[in-house]
Amino acid sequence: MTLTMPVLEVPYNSAEYLDLVRLRDLHQAGSRSAPACREYLDLVRLRDLHLRQPIGLRLHDEDRIGEDLHRHFALIDEGVIAGGLIAVPLDPHSIKLRQMWILPELRGEGQGRHLLETVEQALFLQGFRHFTLHARQNAVGFYSGCGYEVIGSTFTEVGRPHLRMDKYW
Repeated sequence: MTLTMPVLEVPYNSAEYLDLVRLRDLHQAGSRSAPACREYLDLVRLRDLHLRQPIGLRLHDEDRIGEDLHRHFALIDEGVIAGGLIAVPLDPHSIKLRQMWILPELRGEGQGRHLLETVEQALFLQGFRHFTLHARQNAVGFYSGCGYEVIGSTFTEVGRPHLRMDKYW
């Protein structure tokens, strides 16, 4: 197992990105199923497995509408996706991080911090200075340790208590 795994972004205008655009166009046309690149479909499957199913929910096609406008990052371990994170630009300087997950067997090894910091640094170099996210209560300690501060009070999202957290660079 690699101590520090590479982080891959599905880049704009790549074949993978164009698959996301086709996915959006098919959704807008009313299609229920759409072809997409293997990496994106793997990220969706693993996001569903590690974020939604443990709380009794499933990720549906409708939940993915608009994801062609998001930036998708994957933590790679020897060619296998080991974690993921989505970044949603809000304005030229602010971005929302969402749907972060790491394989359970890699939690506590620093891989989540590595994924988060690598994505933050890449986005910082592109002009983003304000990072925001909605953290499940059980993840607040992790994000606090990565420099995020709680903003406001607890709210419910996907049936679970969350807190908004922000970080400024």
